[in-house]
Amino acid sequence: MRGIKTTHVRHIFQGLAALIIIITGIKLGSTLVIPLLLSALLALLANPVVDLLARFRVPRIVGILFTLTAFVIFALLFLGNVASTVQEFTAALPGYREQLTESFNRTQAFLAQKNIRVDLKTFMDSFDPSALVSLLTNMLGKLGSTMSFALLILIATIFMLLEAPLLPGKLRIALSSPDHELQSMRRFLHSFNRYVALKTLISMITGLLVGTMLWAKGVNFYVLWGLVAFLFNFIPNVGSIVAAIPGILLTLLQFGYGDAMLVLAGYLAINVFIGNIIEPNVMGQGLGLSPLVVFLSLIFWGWLLGPVGMILSVPLTMFIKIMMESSRQWRNMAILLGPDDSAEQHEQKNS
Repeated sequence: MRGIKTTHVRHIFQGLAALIIIITGIKLGSTLVIPLLLSALLALLANPVVDLLARFRVPRIVGILFTLTAFVIFALLFLGNVASTVQEFTAALPGYREQLTESFNRTQAFLAQKNIRVDLKTFMDSFDPSALVSLLTNMLGKLGSTMSFALLILIATIFMLLEAPLLPGKLRIALSSPDHELQSMRRFLHSFNRYVALKTLISMITGLLVGTMLWAKGVNFYVLWGLVAFLFNFIPNVGSIVAAIPGILLTLLQFGYGDAMLVLAGYLAINVFIGNIIEPNVMGQGLGLSPLVVFLSLIFWGWLLGPVGMILSVPLTMFIKIMMESSRQWRNMAILLGPDDSAEQHEQKNS
């Protein structure tokens, strides 16, 4: 009995050591891992379109080139619009800093009349309005540096898409229990495509609502803040909170505290409506992940792979959970990653 326990403990430590080595390798090789992950993501997104074109007897290589060309054109137009708007906002920052200084001075004078001593000058001296878009520009900058591997990403995506029809046959030969493991992979692909499609639609609705609200209020650069809301909505939990900060602060600079509170209420209403009503009803339990796991995966993948890891945190964790479910050794561990109902269903099966 003692020998069995010793073997079990040794296997656990061996697994932990292997996991640490893998994580260290990914961290050190992130410059290469990120482009390959983006290639896999692009291949997963493009494959349904390529398969659809193949049904109309379009040669697969032609469908691949057409799909990737359309994606590249759309990405260039989108990033060009974001970059030009960010440049305009950066040029307007000095004026906004003066407005912010005047607003703080008026606030400090008002508080002094009420015998409330607050040193806002120290805060103002350390405050940099350019930090409003630092997270966005940092993300775009890192994505831009990753796009220096654009040719590698496109070539790898083309080979992945060409290999996709042959992959099931190869896996049937290579895997020990191909039917069970292929079913797990199909379940991941279905969950991934569903997640990306619905998340993109929900993010577009969020961006449109935010942009429309700020346009109606007369806030400058409302298109940029709508795009920020769209992009950051892909980051779970904290993305919508971070995306609201620039719009609220710019409203404060333009119109004062009352209108800033009104815009804050608008952001809260949109996020509550989207996050607590629309998104759960549309996406349901399709993620198969508990809210705590989603939040922790955001921190972990963000630390490991930067902004790209934050965006891909949910799909990557979904993949790991589904692969764990297909393994007898890790099946019970996968239950810890799932929502409450997954544990209840497991208990019902065992009973």
